[in-house]
Amino acid sequence: MISGTSMSAPHIAGIAALIKQKHPHWSPAAIKSALMTTTSTLDRAGNPLLAQQASETGTTKLVKATPFDYGSGHVDPRAALDPGLIFDAGYEDYLGFLCTTPGIDVHEIRNYTHKPCNNTMGKPSNLNTPSITISHLVRTQTVTRTVTNVAEEETYVITARMDPAVAVDVNPPAMTIRAGASRKFSVTLTVRRVTGIYSFGEVLMKGSRGHKVRIPVLANGYPR
Repeated sequence: MISGTSMSAPHIAGIAALIKQKHPHWSPAAIKSALMTTTSTLDRAGNPLLAQQASETGTTKLVKATPFDYGSGHVDPRAALDPGLIFDAGYEDYLGFLCTTPGIDVHEIRNYTHKPCNNTMGKPSNLNTPSITISHLVRTQTVTRTVTNVAEEETYVITARMDPAVAVDVNPPAMTIRAGASRKFSVTLTVRRVTGIYSFGEVLMKGSRGHKVRIPVLANGYPR
């Protein structure tokens, strides 16, 4: 709302306010999750979103967009009001993210927060965000996420896909979540081939009541 420089900023702020009005007790992270997990990466004709790219001759061309262009995708306000599941996070989660970040000064964290660092998060990539990014993937890494059901009881089937250079696996492949309950799942990424560029994919959770929850996955594989 303060630092946005494009029309995306007021649009997203307005939709966030709409969600807050319907769900006044949701945290900022929950609202962000609802916006992100219900987006689309297709245009109105059902084709992949495109992005402008400069060519060698200096002209611009249209290429298939990636999460570096559109983030989670094009926002759907109606779907965001009823996302089915949310990825929530609070103060302690962000503190854990800071404390597990390599090279961080734990004494500096304590000076500002007046709280000691704890390492229960394990890795900063375990921060409960509705996206997964591993910038330096060596061999195999597993991250965990927790979803909370903000609708009625529903059974979700979980699938994942990834560019061929990185293998992806989710566990469990399905789960039933009661209204208001939370469940954990894990995503394991494994380097198949080092390419020097990011591989893109997604985790898709399809609910028996029609909810669809999608999060982007990005990983850059490195040699052992």
